[in-house]
Amino acid sequence: MIILFFAKGAVYLNFDGFNKKQIKEIKKGIKHGLSKKKVLLYARFNFDFYTMKLIRKALEGGISYKAGLVLVSDEFDFYQRLVVIEALFNGVPLKFIKRYVFGNFDFNQLREIFTGFLDGLGDKEIEWYASDEFYYYEMRLIRLGFKKKFDYEKIALYADRRFNQRQMYQIYKGAKHGLSLRKLKVFALDKYTEEEMFIIRHLLEQGYSEYDIDFDKIVNMKSTYMDDISDIKKLTLR
Repeated sequence: MIILFFAKGAVYLNFDGFNKKQIKEIKKGIKHGLSKKKVLLYARFNFDFYTMKLIRKALEGGISYKAGLVLVSDEFDFYQRLVVIEALFNGVPLKFIKRYVFGNFDFNQLREIFTGFLDGLGDKEIEWYASDEFYYYEMRLIRLGFKKKFDYEKIALYADRRFNQRQMYQIYKGAKHGLSLRKLKVFALDKYTEEEMFIIRHLLEQGYSEYDIDFDKIVNMKSTYMDDISDIKKLTLR
C-alpha cells in the first residue's frame, strides 16, 4: 500500500510498486484537493490506471467517502463501477445501491435496476424484476411495463421464462399498443415463434378477432413474415 504523509502543507510519497500511470493518478488526486483517506481509496496496486482514474474523477466530482468504499470493492469490474457512479450522480441513494450492487448482476442489469428507481417505480415493482434469472433486456421490458402503467397481469404474461426475449418483446408490444389481456393471450403461447406472434399481434391490432385469423396458414407459411403481412387479408378466414 502507498504511504502518504500530509504535514505542514507538504506531501511525502512512497510510490514503490506503482507504475508511472498509476503514480500520475495518485498525484492528480492530491493536486486536486482530495483528502488522504480518499486518495488511499483508489491508490491500490490491483487497480489499473483506468480504474484509478474512474474512481478519482468520481471522488473529485463529489462522491462521498462512504460511497467510495462501495466503489473500490473487489467484486466489481470497471463497467459495474461506472454504472454505480452514474447512479450516484443521478441521485440514486447509496442505501438503495448497496441493496443490489453486491448481488450477481452485471452492469447492464444494475443499470435497469437503478433506472427503475429513477423512473419512480416502487420497491415491490423493482424487486419484481431485480432477479438474476432475467437478462438485462428482459428486465428492461418489465421495467417499461411498470413505467407505462400496464396492468400487472399483462406484465406477468410476458415476464415468463417459457418465452425467449424476442417472444417477450412481441407480447410487450401488444400491451403497449393497447391490446386487452384476452387478446394478448391469443398469441402469448410458447408454441408460436416470434414471427408467428408478430403476425397474430399485427392482425389483432388491425381489428381482426381471434375467430378471423387462419392460424394454420400462419404456422405453415414458408415465406418471411414481413412478406406475408403485405397482404394481410390472406391470413384471415374472411
